[in-house]
Amino acid sequence: MAQLNTIDAKLESYIFVDSKESDGAKKAKHQDTSPKAPCLSHGPSKTPFLDRGLQKPQAQDIFHALSAGLNELADEKQCTKCAVEALSTLLTDHVRNLRAAKQNGEWTKEERKVLKAETKGLLKPVKKQIKSLWKGN
Repeated sequence: MAQLNTIDAKLESYIFVDSKESDGAKKAKHQDTSPKAPCLSHGPSKTPFLDRGLQKPQAQDIFHALSAGLNELADEKQCTKCAVEALSTLLTDHVRNLRAAKQNGEWTKEERKVLKAETKGLLKPVKKQIKSLWKGN
Protein backbone atom coordinates (compact mmCIF):
# COMPACT_ATOMS: atom_id res chain seq x y z
CA MET A 1 0.00 0.00 0.00
CA ALA A 2 2.83 2.41 0.82
CA GLN A 3 4.42 1.62 -2.52
CA LEU A 4 1.30 2.80 -4.37
CA ASN A 5 1.37 6.09 -2.47
CA THR A 6 4.95 6.78 -3.53
CA ILE A 7 4.11 5.99 -7.14
CA ASP A 8 1.11 8.35 -7.00
CA ALA A 9 3.30 11.03 -5.46
CA LYS A 10 5.82 10.62 -8.27
CA LEU A 11 3.07 10.95 -10.88
CA GLU A 12 1.73 14.11 -9.30
CA SER A 13 5.19 15.64 -8.98
CA TYR A 14 5.88 15.48 -12.72
CA ILE A 15 6.38 19.02 -13.98
CA PHE A 16 7.48 20.39 -17.28
CA VAL A 17 10.91 21.93 -17.39
CA ASP A 18 11.25 25.61 -18.20
CA SER A 19 13.18 26.25 -21.41
CA LYS A 20 15.64 28.54 -19.56
CA GLU A 21 17.26 25.63 -17.70
CA SER A 22 20.34 23.88 -19.01
CA ASP A 23 20.07 20.54 -20.82
CA GLY A 24 21.65 18.72 -17.86
CA ALA A 25 19.03 20.09 -15.47
CA LYS A 26 16.27 19.17 -17.92
CA LYS A 27 17.50 15.61 -18.20
CA ALA A 28 17.88 15.26 -14.43
CA LYS A 29 14.30 16.38 -13.74
CA HIS A 30 13.02 14.45 -16.72
CA GLN A 31 14.56 11.18 -15.56
CA ASP A 32 13.67 11.41 -11.88
CA THR A 33 9.90 11.59 -12.36
CA SER A 34 9.10 8.23 -13.92
CA PRO A 35 6.37 6.15 -12.25
CA LYS A 36 8.33 2.96 -12.90
CA ALA A 37 11.09 1.49 -10.79
CA PRO A 38 14.58 2.04 -12.25
CA CYS A 39 15.77 -0.54 -14.77
CA LEU A 40 18.69 -2.64 -13.60
CA SER A 41 20.42 -2.22 -16.98
CA HIS A 42 19.63 1.39 -17.87
CA GLY A 43 18.90 3.13 -14.56
CA PRO A 44 16.04 5.64 -14.18
CA SER A 45 13.59 5.94 -17.05
CA LYS A 46 14.30 8.53 -19.70
CA THR A 47 10.67 8.48 -20.83
CA PRO A 48 8.47 9.39 -17.82
CA PHE A 49 5.68 10.99 -19.86
CA LEU A 50 5.50 8.00 -22.18
CA ASP A 51 5.64 5.60 -19.21
CA ARG A 52 2.74 7.40 -17.56
CA GLY A 53 0.70 7.29 -20.78
CA LEU A 54 1.33 3.57 -21.23
CA GLN A 55 0.04 2.86 -17.72
CA LYS A 56 -3.39 4.34 -18.48
CA PRO A 57 -6.31 1.89 -18.72
CA GLN A 58 -6.89 2.69 -22.41
CA ALA A 59 -3.32 1.77 -23.28
CA GLN A 60 -3.52 -1.38 -21.17
CA ASP A 61 -6.69 -2.39 -23.03
CA ILE A 62 -4.89 -1.95 -26.36
CA PHE A 63 -1.96 -4.06 -25.13
CA HIS A 64 -4.27 -6.85 -24.01
CA ALA A 65 -6.16 -6.78 -27.32
CA LEU A 66 -2.90 -6.84 -29.29
CA SER A 67 -1.62 -9.70 -27.17
CA ALA A 68 -4.82 -11.66 -27.70
CA GLY A 69 -4.66 -11.00 -31.45
CA LEU A 70 -1.05 -12.15 -31.68
CA ASN A 71 -1.87 -15.27 -29.66
CA GLU A 72 -4.73 -16.07 -32.04
CA LEU A 73 -2.35 -15.64 -34.95
CA ALA A 74 0.25 -17.91 -33.34
CA ASP A 75 -2.30 -20.53 -32.23
CA GLU A 76 -3.99 -20.51 -35.65
CA LYS A 77 -7.44 -19.90 -34.15
CA GLN A 78 -8.15 -17.62 -37.12
CA CYS A 79 -6.81 -17.55 -40.63
CA THR A 80 -3.74 -15.36 -40.98
CA LYS A 81 -5.52 -12.79 -43.12
CA CYS A 82 -8.35 -12.30 -40.59
CA ALA A 83 -5.95 -12.04 -37.65
CA VAL A 84 -3.72 -9.50 -39.41
CA GLU A 85 -6.74 -7.45 -40.51
CA ALA A 86 -8.06 -7.41 -36.94
CA LEU A 87 -4.68 -6.31 -35.57
CA SER A 88 -4.34 -3.67 -38.27
CA THR A 89 -7.80 -2.30 -37.50
CA LEU A 90 -7.01 -2.19 -33.79
CA LEU A 91 -3.75 -0.30 -34.34
CA THR A 92 -5.31 2.07 -36.87
CA ASP A 93 -8.15 2.92 -34.48
CA HIS A 94 -5.70 3.55 -31.66
CA VAL A 95 -3.55 5.85 -33.79
CA ARG A 96 -6.71 7.65 -34.95
CA ASN A 97 -7.70 8.19 -31.29
CA LEU A 98 -4.22 9.52 -30.47
CA ARG A 99 -4.37 11.96 -33.37
CA ALA A 100 -7.83 13.11 -32.29
CA ALA A 101 -6.57 13.64 -28.73
CA LYS A 102 -3.68 15.70 -30.08
CA GLN A 103 -5.93 17.83 -32.29
CA ASN A 104 -8.62 18.31 -29.62
CA GLY A 105 -6.12 19.86 -27.24
CA GLU A 106 -6.04 17.05 -24.67
CA TRP A 107 -2.26 17.57 -24.55
CA THR A 108 -0.57 20.92 -24.12
CA LYS A 109 2.13 22.04 -26.50
CA GLU A 110 4.77 21.16 -23.90
CA GLU A 111 3.29 17.68 -23.42
CA ARG A 112 3.35 17.10 -27.18
CA LYS A 113 6.99 18.21 -27.34
CA VAL A 114 7.98 15.92 -24.47
CA LEU A 115 6.08 12.98 -25.97
CA LYS A 116 7.70 13.53 -29.36
CA ALA A 117 11.19 13.77 -27.87
CA GLU A 118 10.70 10.65 -25.74
CA THR A 119 9.29 8.65 -28.64
CA LYS A 120 12.12 9.73 -30.95
CA GLY A 121 14.73 8.85 -28.36
CA LEU A 122 13.14 5.47 -27.77
CA LEU A 123 12.73 4.53 -31.43
CA LYS A 124 16.01 5.90 -32.81
CA PRO A 125 18.04 2.76 -31.91
CA VAL A 126 15.27 0.55 -33.31
CA LYS A 127 15.33 2.45 -36.59
CA LYS A 128 19.12 2.14 -36.72
CA GLN A 129 18.96 -1.64 -36.18
CA ILE A 130 16.29 -2.09 -38.85
CA LYS A 131 18.25 -0.01 -41.36
CA SER A 132 21.42 -2.00 -40.73
CA LEU A 133 19.47 -5.24 -41.09
CA TRP A 134 18.07 -4.25 -44.49
CA LYS A 135 21.38 -2.85 -45.73
CA GLY A 136 23.12 -6.09 -44.78
CA ASN A 137 20.85 -8.14 -47.07
